[in-house]
Amino acid sequence: MATRKLSISVPPEVEEMIKAAAAEEGIPVSTWLAKAALEKAEAAAKYAAGLAAAEELVAESERVHGPISEDDRQRVRDFLREVGILDTDEWRTAG
Repeated sequence: MATRKLSISVPPEVEEMIKAAAAEEGIPVSTWLAKAALEKAEAAAKYAAGLAAAEELVAESERVHGPISEDDRQRVRDFLREVGILDTDEWRTAG
């Protein structure tokens, strides 16, 4: 696989954590960082796809059954926060 050089800046404590993690896995820092970035990007893509699917389900449910009450929306938000799927600032209402 072709690679490109990338320069990043991190605080010293983060640098030490990265170096320690790479050493623990027995891989170069650049390889560890590339893997970490790829995992983060894949997780973000999965999250976005899941959010889009959830919004479509809500829209479909509302087309069939009418609007979801604000109380029910809040219960869902609370549940998603409780299980760690949703941060406080991440909620976007469908519709």
